Amino acid sequence: MTTRQRDRTKDNGYQKLFIKKLLRYLPHHLLLAITHKVRLRYAEKLLGSTAQKRIITTKTLRRFSSSEIAEYQKLTQDTQFWHGTGRWQHGERGTINVLKSFCDTGGLKPARDVYAVFGGSDQHIIHSISLCRSRMVARSYADMHGLGWKEKNRYGDALTWTSYYYSLFYARLFTVSGITMLRRWKTWRSLSHDEHGDNTWGKKVNRQARDVWDIFCLGSDIPGNYPILIGVKELASQVELEKPMRYYEVRADRLIAITNISHIEVPYDKQEEVHAVLLAHNIALPVTSIELGECVSAKKSFTELLGWSP
Repeated sequence: MTTRQRDRTKDNGYQKLFIKKLLRYLPHHLLLAITHKVRLRYAEKLLGSTAQKRIITTKTLRRFSSSEIAEYQKLTQDTQFWHGTGRWQHGERGTINVLKSFCDTGGLKPARDVYAVFGGSDQHIIHSISLCRSRMVARSYADMHGLGWKEKNRYGDALTWTSYYYSLFYARLFTVSGITMLRRWKTWRSLSHDEHGDNTWGKKVNRQARDVWDIFCLGSDIPGNYPILIGVKELASQVELEKPMRYYEVRADRLIAITNISHIEVPYDKQEEVHAVLLAHNIALPVTSIELGECVSAKKSFTELLGWSP
């Protein structure tokens, strides 16, 4: 057995763990979705409380004052969408300074996106910005640029949030339009995997990533990398996605300008660094900590954390 084969067998444990957690959470997610749709508020609240006690396990959260919490709530009151990224990413020509690119571009720029095929895109590959209505899920995407599911001061780890969130998505994906989605799955696989059978998406933050969900456990292999979470107030334009994808993700097909961004969240000890980079590019955006966002999120209902409307 070659070294590469040994690595792949080992890394597949994360993919299997994701599937195991996904199947475990699916019944709860389905019941919660039903009670939310038919407005059985008591049952919805009970299911939400159960999830927060038994699914979203948290050891410790950093503490903040009431004034800091109030300031965060004011800062995010107009935030509709979230985008998770990081300080650095691997590129074809070396390491990319994502924060500098953000500043040079004047916002979030559309990038190559092969996942839009699941949303019914006529084009196999489009350029878009992936966003989410759930802060917790977007934060999970940000965390893969740091320590992945090992990040501290989190209200639930990255793998737990993504496996719960996408459990009903995958169930809907293949039961509502099974044949169509199977064809799209084959198209997606041909676009997203290399000659070795590795999914290339996660390699932007960790060269050892082999499958989509590996990266939420592995975290980044780039020295000094850390998560960055960006709040977005509104979109100038977005891709029209089909069911069920449009319930879980949003795709912007144009630049999201600085004026449409509410704030940036980074690790507590990286706030000054990020603020200095922004000021050096004459960008005046509020910078706060992910830890503060987690503290505030812990006080919200479970359905709010999923990004569901009342």
